[in-house]
Amino acid sequence: MKLMLVILSVLGFLIFLGWTIFAFKRKTGKTKVQMIGTGVFLLLTFGALFSYQTNSTKEVKSPKVVKTVAQPTSEEKPKAEEQNKANEQKPTEEQPKEEPVDKRVAIDHGPGSKLRGPANPHYLMDVTYDSSNHVIKGSMSVDFLNNLDVDLTSLYFNVWANANTYLLKTKKDANVTFDQIKVNGQPATYSLDGTALHIPEVSIKRKEKGKVEMNFSVTVPEALDRFGWNKTTTSLGNWFPILAVYDDEGWNADPYFNGGESFYSLTGKFDVTLTTEKEQIIATTGTEVGVPKINGALATHQYKAENVRDFAMEMDPTYKIKQTKVGNVNVNVYYKDEHAEYVDLMEYGSKSLQLFSEKFGAYPWPELDICAMEGWFGGMEYPQLVMISIPSDGKAARIDSTTAHEIGHQWFYGIIGNNEFDEPWLDESFASYAAALFDKTLDTNPPVDETRLADGHLTHSIDNFFENGTESKRNYYYTIYAYGAQTVDDLRKELGDDQFYTSMQAYFKAMKFGVSTTADFIRIIQETSKHDLTKFFEAHRVYLSDQEVVEVSS
Repeated sequence: MKLMLVILSVLGFLIFLGWTIFAFKRKTGKTKVQMIGTGVFLLLTFGALFSYQTNSTKEVKSPKVVKTVAQPTSEEKPKAEEQNKANEQKPTEEQPKEEPVDKRVAIDHGPGSKLRGPANPHYLMDVTYDSSNHVIKGSMSVDFLNNLDVDLTSLYFNVWANANTYLLKTKKDANVTFDQIKVNGQPATYSLDGTALHIPEVSIKRKEKGKVEMNFSVTVPEALDRFGWNKTTTSLGNWFPILAVYDDEGWNADPYFNGGESFYSLTGKFDVTLTTEKEQIIATTGTEVGVPKINGALATHQYKAENVRDFAMEMDPTYKIKQTKVGNVNVNVYYKDEHAEYVDLMEYGSKSLQLFSEKFGAYPWPELDICAMEGWFGGMEYPQLVMISIPSDGKAARIDSTTAHEIGHQWFYGIIGNNEFDEPWLDESFASYAAALFDKTLDTNPPVDETRLADGHLTHSIDNFFENGTESKRNYYYTIYAYGAQTVDDLRKELGDDQFYTSMQAYFKAMKFGVSTTADFIRIIQETSKHDLTKFFEAHRVYLSDQEVVEVSS
């Protein structure tokens, strides 16, 4: 607009100048055209100046406002810390301060889908673990169905063992490497970006089946972690490449988060053959088939699992096993001599199996392994296997409660899945509630200090909590664990015990082995209770708008 006004002003000036010269030569004096040119020149010149001044004023921007998490002053801090010890339900996972959160990788999402897939993944693995060099080598094939409403032109796997957390330990560029990948029998190109394995240029039409085959190698870091080895113990959580989920956001390849979980996978079948030293005592997801085949110093084991989202292992040649039974479920407590004093507490925590089965829905698998190991993170859950992390200084706190929390995750994420990166409250808040139910502290816990929540919503993603450093991490734990558990309990009080657990069992039945969202939970609770809970959820910082999907391009 400004350019047009300037051009017209120049044009007016040229008309004025031209007619002035013409009039001077002809000595005709002023003409009407000359006067019009003068008027146009003056009008447009002042108009251009006025427009420029106005636009300049409008283009002055106010400084960007950055939201920060409220922090107590130096006088308030001791009081806040004291209140934290009294009120806060301590989370079972806590991120080390020195460990960075991995940055989100750039991926080509593709058009979204109203369905989640690929469906019915069937993993067939044949691997060898060398505990002297701490390396896993072998092959894996994954069969699946493209149940989506789009054709698949690429595939993604999440390779959590390549997270920065573990690369810092091994000093490698990648802990998981590949030497051959095939899709439907044909060699495929692939690239590895952080924890995202991308296989482009595939063609799997709707309703068609696909198969990915790969040879891979995994370096296990020396780490007191859910993935790592320490002394004689090897913890294999999130160790293999797992098929990513494609949904209304496209492919999900969110960054690894070691302060909690950022996992998201669909239930499927696993058939895992493991060869390792015959002395190893092994706990796994699933159930061992037959007896190990001994070949010299090695033993080959086969494990199968159905309707599970992941496959984890914990092994140590010095493990002892205490076996018990809860209903029809075989419970095995794995422990070393130095952890013997905690065995009864872990076994007592397993009693939560019966309680949660009564309150939420029956535990669907035939076995559960509870594994003691040395670590920093409290506890970690996998399908049919939980790791109970016991510090080397002997200051283990509430082992029975921690065990109950991790067993609570067998329901919330294991049976009823969710996207843990986008909606962490759907598993952590409910597992924390389950632990408080087991501890019988629901009616005695002091209320959460909501001023400590700052701008946190229960429905915020992990990204929202980790924009402002350490204080935001504390805010995450306090919001998702403590306030989340209180919110679930407030819902119980709002509906009454009978209706609450009736609705929770309906939620369990509807979402069993599937993936739930906040919208699903609210819908099922409202439909079964015949209550309009809009105001309740808004008052408890549960907003569906936090989970609105941004349209992705094809």
